[in-house]
Amino acid sequence: MNQSVIPILTLRQIIDLHDVSLSFDEIFVLDNDNIENIQINYPSKAMCFGLILITKGSALIGVDFQNIELKERDALFLFPSNIFEFKSVSEDCKLQGVLCSIDLFSELNLKMSSQEVLDAFSNNFSKVLSLTQDIFETVSTHIKTIKNLNSQDISNIFKIEMLKLYYSLIMYEMINYNTSRKTYDNIATFRKEDIALQFVSLIAVNFTLHKDVQYYADQLLITRTHLTRTIKDVLGKTPKQIIEAKIIAEAKVLLLKNELSITQVMAEINFEDQAAFSKFFKKNTGISPNMYRKQILN
Repeated sequence: MNQSVIPILTLRQIIDLHDVSLSFDEIFVLDNDNIENIQINYPSKAMCFGLILITKGSALIGVDFQNIELKERDALFLFPSNIFEFKSVSEDCKLQGVLCSIDLFSELNLKMSSQEVLDAFSNNFSKVLSLTQDIFETVSTHIKTIKNLNSQDISNIFKIEMLKLYYSLIMYEMINYNTSRKTYDNIATFRKEDIALQFVSLIAVNFTLHKDVQYYADQLLITRTHLTRTIKDVLGKTPKQIIEAKIIAEAKVLLLKNELSITQVMAEINFEDQAAFSKFFKKNTGISPNMYRKQILN
């Protein structure tokens, strides 16, 4: 099949295809309630991170045109650049999945090395994990919690942070389990996916001190042009856009803390000039930090 005819779907488009209403559309749970909407033999490229968990039965799934057989308690990682396709599912197949936008993933403050993240997501390592019953039940419970939390109609100013927390818990559980089972040679391969994940991991640790793209290119031992082209190809955004999204996400969290002045918020994310911070915030959100705080807290 010609890859040029394969649709590229955003997470928002996937949510629309399943006709669900969410309070926060940067994360989406796929489960037995919407499995009937799954199209068989329909390859597509989803611009999001994903985790598929088989809870019963079996499924044959194509990833980059390679068939992967999944059975009960198997978990499959998906990366934004993967071409994904359900080839077939057993009559008794049940599954859970959680899809996370690139923006949300880049905002997570995962306390792990870039190599540990790569071990979970990179094309250079096995994408499939067969889980123990304990890990399976834990991850399944976190996915259910994300679904319930994201479908609530009640107002909760901490909902986004709670969703990030539960998604982070899933990542910690999966990567800890993966790390405890396998040992890999610590060799930098620098495929596009590897660079993208190392970049995202570096941002999580360094974004308050280093806001310039050149710093991250230097850390990855590649040119700025190569980094920009690679991140654009894999994640659909420029490095600058991803860095700025991370800074804005952190600023919004800090602005929820009414005890912090705007000057203190600015200092926390290492802006030396309040005018520059206000201009940066307004450019990315359309409103000033003060106005954002009033809208959220009033």
